[in-house]
Amino acid sequence: MTSCFFLLLFLHALMASTTYSQGVSMEDGELLGLFEVMGSLLADPTWAQVHPQPCTNTPWPGVQCELMAQENSDDQQQQDYNMINPTIFHVTKIHIGMDILNTPPCKPTATLSQKSLLKLPYLKTLSLFNCFTVSPFYLSSSLFENNSLSSLEYLALVSNPSLHGSIPSSLGHIQSLKILSLSQNNLSGEIPDGICSGLVNLQELDLSYNKITGSIPKEIGFLKSLTIFDLSYNLLQGQLPSSLGQLQFLEKIDLGFNEFSGRVPQEVGNLTKLVLLDLSHNSFSGPLPESLVGLKVIEYLVIQENPINTSMPLFIGSLGSLKALSFSRCGLMGPMLTSLSRLKNLTTLSLDNNSLNGTVPSSIGSLPNLEELNLSQNQLSGELVVSEEFIRRIGKRVDVRGNNGLCIKNGTFSVKSPNSCVDARSKSGGNKSSWDEDDSDECGNMNTSLHQRNWCTRSHDHGYGLNKMFLLMVNFYILGFLV
Repeated sequence: MTSCFFLLLFLHALMASTTYSQGVSMEDGELLGLFEVMGSLLADPTWAQVHPQPCTNTPWPGVQCELMAQENSDDQQQQDYNMINPTIFHVTKIHIGMDILNTPPCKPTATLSQKSLLKLPYLKTLSLFNCFTVSPFYLSSSLFENNSLSSLEYLALVSNPSLHGSIPSSLGHIQSLKILSLSQNNLSGEIPDGICSGLVNLQELDLSYNKITGSIPKEIGFLKSLTIFDLSYNLLQGQLPSSLGQLQFLEKIDLGFNEFSGRVPQEVGNLTKLVLLDLSHNSFSGPLPESLVGLKVIEYLVIQENPINTSMPLFIGSLGSLKALSFSRCGLMGPMLTSLSRLKNLTTLSLDNNSLNGTVPSSIGSLPNLEELNLSQNQLSGELVVSEEFIRRIGKRVDVRGNNGLCIKNGTFSVKSPNSCVDARSKSGGNKSSWDEDDSDECGNMNTSLHQRNWCTRSHDHGYGLNKMFLLMVNFYILGFLV
């Protein structure tokens, strides 16, 4: 019944096609394939009737076509036809998402079939956002076999909560693929070796926000053109393969929120184009390799929530392009690096919830672009002298709570870590426990203007200062994804 329905729609479109411009047409089989694909996905049953000429007179924003020269043929009749019709339209893009339709675009039983996709041999882009949301849909291995989607360059199946199952190894057959995004689905299983060995032209791989298990295949080193590599928010384990260091064009690695362990391979230091490295919320152990000094253009280094349990890595001070640095909850010990003063581009520094001791290098207060500073819950002490300009710039985005006598000083006031204030007040019978309360000699005669600046926040977010950094990462990701 369904095939008869599509046949009727196709005949209707074929009759309408007589209004096409002279010398420009579309292959009948390809038009039928498009109707079948859209009919199997969209909730609108009248789509083919409303758009009988999707490449010309009745376009739809999610479908794009390209005008191409007719292919050569040995058949004389076809050659004669090509002489009259030298060019032809081919469907090159299908995109379905909330940016096209304000309501959920796909029907509850949305699906894809290889039979229909085989009729679209020139398709370069297939992107389906928020399409598989009710009935379970699985990526069949047959979808990518028998030369199906052989011209595909961009495949994005994103935000599909009903997309289940494993990633088929047959995806590796699409050697033309440049961008593969399967983010925010319910995919499980391991990363197939075939993806790494077969997709030799792949530039972006995003499998984030799924339930993928196993480890990163050592064959990842075959993806020589890869620039973006995002496996964050999965259930991946094991050690990172040293073959990661072979991906010389990598600009972004995000492996946050997994279960990786072991040491970071020294070969990662070979990635001289790397701008973002996020290893947060794993079980990586220290020390970090000093070879990371080779990451000369890195701007975002996020290591937080890993049991590094060493002193601060010496190479940090040599990463002059750094804008955001986080070692929160990494078990860091010993003093802060004085070489942090070299990081003139630094905007966010988070070293909270460690065991750092000694004094804070005075040069921290003179970093010209610093906007967020979290040194809370350490064993730091002494004085950090800052300027009025520093106060105006950083405002309340500084946290030094939970240290032993750490004091921030300016020419007109000094402010101690609140926990020190609490201890002193307790001894004298006081019960004040916040910087936002009245003055105290023990806390350095805090004045009214300081309170008005909200110098101390009550936030208990151990990742203080990372909200802005997260937005920066997202922006970087989007820019990279659209390249």
